[in-house]
Parts: sequence; structure tokens; C-alpha cells
Amino acid sequence: MARYNKKATPTVTTVTNHQGGTGYKYDPKIELVSILATGLDNKYYEQVSEREQRLSNVIAEVSKTDKTFAAKALIYARSVMGQRTVTHYGAVELAKVLSGDGLGARFFSKRARKANAGGIVFRLDDMLEIAACYQAKNPGKTLSNAIKKGFRAALEAADEYELAKYQASNRDLSLVDIVNLVHPKPSEKMAPVFAKLMKGELKQFNTVEDKNTKAGQEVAAKVKAGKITAEEATAELNEAKESNFAELIETRKIGYLALLRNLRNIIKVAGKPGLVQSACELLTDKKLIKQSLVFPHQIDLALEILLDEFGTKATPLIVALNQAYELSIPNLAELFPHGRTAVVFDSSGSMSSQIKLANKNQGSEAAIKKAALIAATLAKGINADVYHFADRCDKITFNPLDSVNTLKNQFCAKQGSVGYGTSFDSIFRTIGKNYDRVFVISDMQGKDYVERVAYANMHVYSVDLCGYGTTMFKPGSKVYGIYGYSADIYELIKKVEIDPKALIKEIEAIEI
Repeated sequence: MARYNKKATPTVTTVTNHQGGTGYKYDPKIELVSILATGLDNKYYEQVSEREQRLSNVIAEVSKTDKTFAAKALIYARSVMGQRTVTHYGAVELAKVLSGDGLGARFFSKRARKANAGGIVFRLDDMLEIAACYQAKNPGKTLSNAIKKGFRAALEAADEYELAKYQASNRDLSLVDIVNLVHPKPSEKMAPVFAKLMKGELKQFNTVEDKNTKAGQEVAAKVKAGKITAEEATAELNEAKESNFAELIETRKIGYLALLRNLRNIIKVAGKPGLVQSACELLTDKKLIKQSLVFPHQIDLALEILLDEFGTKATPLIVALNQAYELSIPNLAELFPHGRTAVVFDSSGSMSSQIKLANKNQGSEAAIKKAALIAATLAKGINADVYHFADRCDKITFNPLDSVNTLKNQFCAKQGSVGYGTSFDSIFRTIGKNYDRVFVISDMQGKDYVERVAYANMHVYSVDLCGYGTTMFKPGSKVYGIYGYSADIYELIKKVEIDPKALIKEIEAIEI
């Protein structure tokens, strides 16, 4: 036995959480990831300003010893998790420690999607948001040299389509402004394109908005000239829009997220069954779903909108969206071929907290809806037993043949039936020790942390939806933290029983 060089024991800090109970403080790197995964919007226990300050603090803390990790975590959150605002704010905070550093220029450069390498600029409009945030936080100051160098490289690597799509000429800060700030040197081929951009003559092409806008202008001109009536104009415009959608779908020039956003419009203008059928085929293209980084809850949102507004009229698209949701999740049947699994979601009052979903234009969604959606997905995917808890814990009986959306709504309706408090101990008193693994989906705020003996020999997946910086499970062997909700959550699940530090390793593997 070693006498002097003894085995190191990790330090785990206990803290008072937002409920006044005792929890465990996350490691700074894990806390950074948890905030990036869950965003900067108001939460039940935390306002935007408080989360911004905590993000600033943790970026500064992590950067003292590993600013490269902080940079990679922000890039991972943007390019893999699909987060936007929180990464823009975080990039500005990180700029404070990247001044005069070669890492800085690389960090603020363009992300090359095919090579899966590069910086935080996943789309050119990321530059606009970062620059606007920088100016808001640093009034009167010009962009740092690192930001300028990175943005210059991003512009020089952009193509005509990107420059046209993200020029943002109607915003306070446009792409022209960025060009004037960083002075890119375009190639001989791109020089004429930049010239058009600077003159305001660069037009978008092959986008839904561009084509339908042009169609509307042409029809409006005919009405003004007295060539057609208002009634005839409506019919002609619908026909033109249908033709535009058909062309973009058939040529696959419409992005997956753009397709989801326009399903309502497609139904409204579709006069022929062929358009809807083509849209269904694109919606269920497995390769396209993977490439688009679409999240399951984005598909679920589109499904709910169609159900609410169109009902049975949208049946083909509803069927396709149900299939698309399943395709947006890795093959869950292969995740855990052996053993029993329990999924326990938090239905307490604090789970009414509104959470902004990445890339979701329609607004926020209650945390319990995300929790129920994960529970329903795992229930169907791996035949898991489902429980929910608040003051006490209770098992839910469900039909595994129901759709994920139906199960989600059924689970959400359980809120209040076991109280509104948060007793994590009640979970293990109820489910016992007959499971090989348990998923606990919560905001991780409760009365007291859970003693390790309660879940001994079980794999515990702690799914933190709100990122308050504390957890109810002591980090260690067989306890795996998953933060926020994205399509990537299921990829991580496949790895963590083998490697509990899978998320950190994935971030560290990011190439800048």
C-alpha cells in the first residue's frame, strides 16, 4: 500500500440550492456546459441578468486554467447543440481573455461544417449578434483584434449564397457594417459579389422568402394596373407560392428547418396532392434530418401547430412528422439491449419554468413539457417504466403503442397529482433497487441531495433541464450528468455507461 503518494479523492462541494435544500456544486467545466445547454432565458429560480452574470463568472473561472476548453464548449454548444444567444454572449465574455492570442482569431472564425473544424461563426449572422452584443457591453469601443481577424477570415471564406442570405440590411447592424469594420480581402472570384453587397445590390436566391416575396410583388403590380381583381390575385398568388414550394422541395434547396416553418403555408396553398407528398418525403429523409441538426422538440412543435390549426386536414404531414420525430432520435432500441430502465420526471411546481428552445421562433415552453417529451421518447425507445415525482413519486401506466406526442401530453397532464414540492428521496423509495439504470429529468432543485446508498449499483442519468449550477446527485462512478435537451442527448446516452466523462471528451475533441 502506498504510504506517501496516496490516491487522490475528488473534492465535492455541497451548497444550498434555490429551494433552500442541500445539493452538490457542479465542477466549473460542467457548470459552463450546463448553462450553455440550457440558455439565458428566465427560469423559475433565476432571471436573465443572473444567468448572464453566472455565465460570465464561470467563463472567467474556467479560462484561468483552460481557456481552450471554454472556447471549445462555446463552439460545441453552437454547432452541436444549436444554441445561439447564450453562445453569442459567451463569445463576448471569452474575448476578454483571448486578446493577443492566436486562439482568439481561430475562435471567432467560420465553422467549416464538412471538415467539422473552425470557430464560433456557424452562420454569418452569428457575427452580427456577437458584434451587437460586444457593442452593447462595451459602448464606444471597437471590436477586439481577435474578433476582427476571425470575422475577416469568416467573410473571406463565405460564398455568394451566404452573403446574400445573411446581409441583414434591415437591422441596426448589417453585414455591410461588419465588412466596413474588419476589411476582408475577397478572392478575385468573390470581389464582384462583395461589390454588389456594399452597393445593396446583392439579392437572395432560391429561398422560400425570396421567391414568395417576388411572387407577391408581381401579383400586386397586376392588381394595381387593373389587370386582375383582388380575388383573382389571391388565387394567382397561391398558385405561384405552390409552384415555388414545389420547386424548392423537388430540388432540395429548402432547408429542413425552413420546411418545418413553412408547413402551415404549404397546407394553405397546396392545390395538388403532389406538393404535400413531396414535403412528406423530405420530412422523413433520415440523412437530411441528421445533417440539419434539427431537434426532436422542433418537430414536435411543428406537429402541435398542425394539429391545433388544421386537424385531420393535415393528416399526411402529421403522419410524416411523427415518423420524422422517431428518425430524429438515434436507434433507441439499441441503446440498452439488456437490463431494466426507469424514467422519472419532475412534475413539481418549479417545472412550470419557461425554457427557450434552441432555434424555436415561436417562444418558450414549460420545462415539464421537455421532461415529458424525453420520458415519452425513452419509454417508447427502450421500453422503460415511467414515474413522476413532486412531494411523492408515482408510476404511470401508458400504452406503448401511442405516439410520442400522445404520451408526452398524457405525462404532462399528471402535474399536480403528486403535489408541487420536490422530494428526490421519494424516487428511490418508490422505484426500489430493481432497475439497472434510472433517468431523473428535473431542474435539479430539491429539499436535500440524495444519499448514494439510495441508488447503489444503479446507473443514474441526471438530466438537468434548467442549469442552475447544482445537482441532487453526488458526481462520481455511475452518475452521469446530461445538460439541456438536444438531439445529441441520445448520442451521449449510448456512451456514458462506458465513459462517464463522454461529454467533456467530446468537447475536448472539437477542432478549432
